Amino acid sequence: MLKEEIQLIHEGPFRLVFVSSGGGSKAISDLLKVPGASKTILECHIPYSRESMDEYLNFKPSHYCGLQTTINMAVMAFSRAKMLSTETKPKHLLGVAVTATLSTTYEKLGSHRFFICIHGYEATHVFSCYLTKGKRTRDHEEELVSECLESLIGIASGLGNEVPSLTQHTEYEKISAKDEWHALEKKEIEYLGQWDESKKLIFPGTFNPLHEGHKKIQNIAEEKLKIPVTFEISISNVEKALLSYYEIDKTIKQFTEDQNWVMTNAPTFSQKSEIFHNTTFIIGMDTLLRIFDQRFYKGIDDMERSLNAFITNNSQFLVFGREVEGHFMTLNDIQIPKNLQNRFDFVLENDFRVDLSSSEIKRKEEANKILA
Repeated sequence: MLKEEIQLIHEGPFRLVFVSSGGGSKAISDLLKVPGASKTILECHIPYSRESMDEYLNFKPSHYCGLQTTINMAVMAFSRAKMLSTETKPKHLLGVAVTATLSTTYEKLGSHRFFICIHGYEATHVFSCYLTKGKRTRDHEEELVSECLESLIGIASGLGNEVPSLTQHTEYEKISAKDEWHALEKKEIEYLGQWDESKKLIFPGTFNPLHEGHKKIQNIAEEKLKIPVTFEISISNVEKALLSYYEIDKTIKQFTEDQNWVMTNAPTFSQKSEIFHNTTFIIGMDTLLRIFDQRFYKGIDDMERSLNAFITNNSQFLVFGREVEGHFMTLNDIQIPKNLQNRFDFVLENDFRVDLSSSEIKRKEEANKILA
């Protein structure tokens, strides 16, 4: 990007938090060396080691260089921008993230590649590029990453509309936010989707992606309780950042016309129970362990209040066994308070056992792309 183009970014209203791992450092330098950078850049992070990335995201990603990780980084950066620049309108704040694995001193397994995500109030931009090994030096690959990164910052800032034309395999997508997504984030509404008060069976999850294991759970639950399942996705998570608009869009589009779904901003089951009274929630043993784990509460009193909400709101749970740390866990592996025991029903291992998770499927999909 030319100096004059960067100057226009600095003269505009946008402010950003920049986070980079494995590549994109030249873009940081290019932005900083043009006068006026302090008007644009709030801060930069370079979580280069795995330990640093784990701490930045607050969890261990399946791939340290991958699109999902980059999206998570950008959403975290946007959240940080809102915290640092409270006087700036949210629509003028951006979280900018890049992950890359580029040419180095040794032969790397898989393709050279980079991913960019820019997340803001109005849209999520995602860009993927798989490079041809041996075609460029490290400096040339870094130049390419930075060129694409700077172009996308220009697009997100309203100063451009074209990504660089490359001979490599690239994908670019922009998902604009919808008014109802903003309303859900602000908790102006409780949920989106098709909720039928007479169908009191909810299956919460990320469904990223929705897989055969989920569908088998759906079939068993519907057969057992004789009512149709409604899938529930929360845009917020106790351990992670909010979903990006890209993730919201992709998740919703998975469901067919005959599948009911709702989207909430209720990351905990006590919050879900406040929205959906007299409802049975479908959960796995791994989720049940978290429900009774004090780490996810502010203290004993908070935990007791949250658990008592299940009684107040008449919540029931249909629990499916799950392999946790190599052991297939059932209700016999956990102590449930006596006043709550009758609220948990268990599906036997003989009726269901699928050692499959969305995160594992996602990890394998990314690994296949890397090795392709």
